Amino acid sequence: MNIRAYLQRIHNHVVDMLGLRMTHFASVAERSAHVRTSSLIGLVVGAVFGLFNVLTPGMLALGLVEWAAVLVLILPAAVLARGGRYVFVCETLMLAAAAVIFGALIVLGGVEGTGMLWVYAAPFIAFFLKGQRQGWWYSVGFIAVMMAYFGVRSPEWGAVYPYSPVVVTQFLLSLCFYTVFAANMNLQRSRFEEKLHQRVHEKTQDAQKLLGQVQFLATHDTVTGLPNRTHLLEQLPIEMAAAKAAGHGLVVCTLRLERLFEMGNVLGHDGADSLVRHVAVHLSDIVQGHGLLARMRRDEFAMVYRLDTPSIRAETIGSFIAGRQFSVQEQGFSLYVELTLGLALYPDHSADPSELLSKADQAMLQAHKNAQQWSVYDAQQEQIFRRHHLLFGKLREAVLGEQLVMFFQPQICLKTGVVIGAEALVRWPDPVEGMIPPMVFIPVAEESGLIRPLTTWVIGACMRECARWHELGLMMDVSINLSAMNLLDPELLSVLQKGLMESGLQPHAVNLEITESCFMDSPKRAMEVIQCIHEAGFKLSIDDFGTGYSSLSYLKNLPIDELKIDQSFVRKLLETPGDQAIVESTITLAHNFSLQVVAEGIEDPATAQWLLAHGCDIGQGYTYAKPMPSQDLIAFAQARGVRAPHG
Repeated sequence: MNIRAYLQRIHNHVVDMLGLRMTHFASVAERSAHVRTSSLIGLVVGAVFGLFNVLTPGMLALGLVEWAAVLVLILPAAVLARGGRYVFVCETLMLAAAAVIFGALIVLGGVEGTGMLWVYAAPFIAFFLKGQRQGWWYSVGFIAVMMAYFGVRSPEWGAVYPYSPVVVTQFLLSLCFYTVFAANMNLQRSRFEEKLHQRVHEKTQDAQKLLGQVQFLATHDTVTGLPNRTHLLEQLPIEMAAAKAAGHGLVVCTLRLERLFEMGNVLGHDGADSLVRHVAVHLSDIVQGHGLLARMRRDEFAMVYRLDTPSIRAETIGSFIAGRQFSVQEQGFSLYVELTLGLALYPDHSADPSELLSKADQAMLQAHKNAQQWSVYDAQQEQIFRRHHLLFGKLREAVLGEQLVMFFQPQICLKTGVVIGAEALVRWPDPVEGMIPPMVFIPVAEESGLIRPLTTWVIGACMRECARWHELGLMMDVSINLSAMNLLDPELLSVLQKGLMESGLQPHAVNLEITESCFMDSPKRAMEVIQCIHEAGFKLSIDDFGTGYSSLSYLKNLPIDELKIDQSFVRKLLETPGDQAIVESTITLAHNFSLQVVAEGIEDPATAQWLLAHGCDIGQGYTYAKPMPSQDLIAFAQARGVRAPHG
């Protein structure tokens, strides 16, 4: 290190020691803490040594001075400092107490002149209370007073302690040394406090920044930067109040981005996020200046759109939406964005922000369920939708508690008039609502996943009843309806075989009815299951034939035994030539494929006679019997007759 740099370091240290370029000054709270600390020490030390000197012979005057300083100066400073007020007054009182006590120690000398030793604490107290810069003024001033005192002190002053010139010289020199030492010690403390203050300030800024980020994340979506549901619910009351004041309305719209999961599998996670950002930008352009946009969930947005009128017609909404369809480019793909929208209007549908948003969600779910592009909230539809979903809990209890019952509708051989089988129909006698029809609770079972336990129970119950019929000599088959979800269940064949094993029934006595809709979602899987069922010996029937889209291809490729003509073609058969043509051609077609034909929905003997005349094999309907419990079916079959055991 060269001389210049060394001298510069010395210069910097002296400047810092003198406090000439301090950037951090003690706050009022810090100064109050210093006063409280020094006053506590002063009370204890002053009181103890005051008492000691009072009890020491010849030291009464010194002890009284110390006690007076404690009571008049230090104690008030301690009391005032507790409230954090009058900090300057407290500091002044403490410095005055130090001057009085140390002055008395110098003048009176203490025990054998040892009082001088305590005076070295003066600069430490000055720097501690007044800081680096002002501490020098008080310390140098105290040294000057000491030098003046020793300069004017006379041996004739009988009350003063007689210090030798050597002691005085050493004392003044050592007091200067301790002053410099105290300044350096206080400088280190000040630097530590300054660094601590700086670190606290930095950490506070970091904490505030982090808090801001947390608050942003709590109210905004991380992918798009849009407000989330929480923030939207905070802003929606403001929009509603402004609309009310202006006499205008609001449209709250929930938008679902369809097929996002499927597109995410193609584009990857980052690509899906990029797609969502594209959609957010497009929707922001639509709503810009007219309302708010938020991202609610992964595939859902919400829009609050200000109207110029108190309300709006559904036709206007439809045209508005139709004119804003769009595509986006992502990873070289042109993707058409399909949005399903649900709309609720303020003030027409609700004046509560949360409820209004909930009703928009309800409308969106209704549109999604009905495969519509958009839907406006409808209270009646909400009741239906709400009841549909509330039925899930009740249905689960009913299935697990075996509260459901089986009814059976007889199937009659049109040639002989005997009972050859019965279609199983599940019924739900709810203790509160009464009999709930299958058309209500079967869709609930399919959507909720209850269709598997429900089907398992139905299969077991039907096979046990059919086995009981056979034990009574009534050789009737049982027909069981299967849904599309049943055909996709890998456990279906196991359930059927378990039912046979437990009941002792033969598989050819079980006729499984499937509809053409069973093949729409997974035709290959459905074909595989049907083939396995056929190979296991069960009969198969196409239910509601003629209402699907690919009937002829099913007749050609499926291993089926029977066709059931839908009742919509049978109920007004005699009145409608078109229905007669359809039924007659269906019978001919089925016989050409060596299939039996069942006509359901026969409600009068004339219709049954027409069907018999045109070759229909089996009839089912109210003209014979309504669905009934198994015991009533047994009585009905015994009265009407059944086919021979090997017929």
